[in-house]
Amino acid sequence: MISAAEDRTTRTLRLREGSLLASLLRRLSLAIALVLVTASILYATRGGLRDSANPDGSLGFVEVLYFTMVSLTTVGYGDIAPVTETARLINVVLLTPVRIFIWLLFLGTAYELAVLRSRYLEEYKMRQLRERLKDHVIVIGFGVKGRAIVNELLAHGHSKENVVIIDPREDAIAGASNLGLIALRGDASSESLLRAAAVEKAAYVLVAPDRDDASVLITLTVRSLAPDVCLIASAREEENIKLLYRAGAGLVVSPSVSGGRLMAASVWQQAVPHFLEDLLSFGRGIDAAERVVRVDEAGLHVSNLPDLEGALALGVARGEERYQFHRLADLQLQPGDVVVYLTGTADNRQGL
Repeated sequence: MISAAEDRTTRTLRLREGSLLASLLRRLSLAIALVLVTASILYATRGGLRDSANPDGSLGFVEVLYFTMVSLTTVGYGDIAPVTETARLINVVLLTPVRIFIWLLFLGTAYELAVLRSRYLEEYKMRQLRERLKDHVIVIGFGVKGRAIVNELLAHGHSKENVVIIDPREDAIAGASNLGLIALRGDASSESLLRAAAVEKAAYVLVAPDRDDASVLITLTVRSLAPDVCLIASAREEENIKLLYRAGAGLVVSPSVSGGRLMAASVWQQAVPHFLEDLLSFGRGIDAAERVVRVDEAGLHVSNLPDLEGALALGVARGEERYQFHRLADLQLQPGDVVVYLTGTADNRQGL
């Protein structure tokens, strides 16, 4: 199992490019062809070569091929050597360039094998990551909003190894990796990248890129791959909120619109904006929490719930319907209802 703390390197999904065997065969065929062509040229001019073991004898093709190999590999035993000007000129003009080309060919092959080894190792880690991830949180975009999301998740007890960051920027991915988070660099609208993040097994996907058009495209892609995942998207412009809902978002949050309203409220209200800011910041003295109504609590009123005695109930969510606090006095609870309340403690993790 790979943990984010153990592997701080940036995990970037790469698709396999071509076949290694085909590439190696092409390089090997080219090297053999060069050796044979060179040996053929040297054989045609073998009169300029002398074998110290048999100075008066004629060289056969095997001897010329042997001379070609030891010359191209720079071994140079010296038992066969060029003795005429023509043979030496051929050695300079022909053998030296071929020797350099073959060495470059071998070096390129070694580099390709090293890169391929790194790629296979990366893919192996990605497969391990996919197998391990389940009920995790995917945060798309690690800008200001993304960092705030991660801070809140960690403050509420989420494990760093259960949070996946997706962002196309190198600096953002480096920052996420330094925090010990799982970081994937790339376009989150790519199906291959989302599958690498095991989006179909995720519990939540939080879409927070810098542009609304990217949010819409990512939301459509995520929803097509994971129809049942809880998808929360952000919108910069109020007019794009409906588009994100139509794209499949379960909840759309508009930080710019909400922030603008909060700033405007500060003009005519002194204390309310401060309390709202405390409410939005975990651990600042006042927090929102929720609990699910059990079967044995059916028919009760919110005020009859023993664990909420003294708490301020804000409302009840029943499917798509919302009951605000002023409608709770006569509301009989049903199993599965979600009661939202304010608490002065930090123990509100049961709602996550």
